[in-house]
Amino acid sequence: MNFEQLKELIDHIDRSSLYEFEMENDDISLKLSKRKTYGAAGVVQTSEPVESNNHAEPSKKYSVLSDEKTLEESAPLDTAPDEDLHELKAPIVGTGYLSSSPDAPPFVSEGDAVSKGQTICIIEAMKVMNEIKSDVDGTVSQIMIEDGQPVEFNQSLIKIKPN
Repeated sequence: MNFEQLKELIDHIDRSSLYEFEMENDDISLKLSKRKTYGAAGVVQTSEPVESNNHAEPSKKYSVLSDEKTLEESAPLDTAPDEDLHELKAPIVGTGYLSSSPDAPPFVSEGDAVSKGQTICIIEAMKVMNEIKSDVDGTVSQIMIEDGQPVEFNQSLIKIKPN
């Protein structure tokens, strides 16, 4: 596994709802996990993957950083949540869709202005399509799910910067 493949794997796990990922190969053992913190109402929130090691040299830990950068020069792994952003969360478990059909344009894109009551996405649960509507006026800052991705209850779907 080369550096780019490892970086892609970390990015994919970071965007997913997985808390832990473990892989063993002939000479490599890789374990990635997100730190769990508890927010409002005891909801589990996570941060970046944190651990990796190699069985070929068990005493040495490997960093994802390149040799040119030290840990201090790199961006911090834990970033503070954006205090001014409103998170639209999944009210149910299901499959999230960003458009009304596979060939239709998405309901919203990053940077779009949204108004209260506007459909943002759909969550399919038990063959029922549930429209998820914005509960604030604002601008879409970040879309947290991919089209067709399974979503969990209370998972962040979209971040909106309120007006």
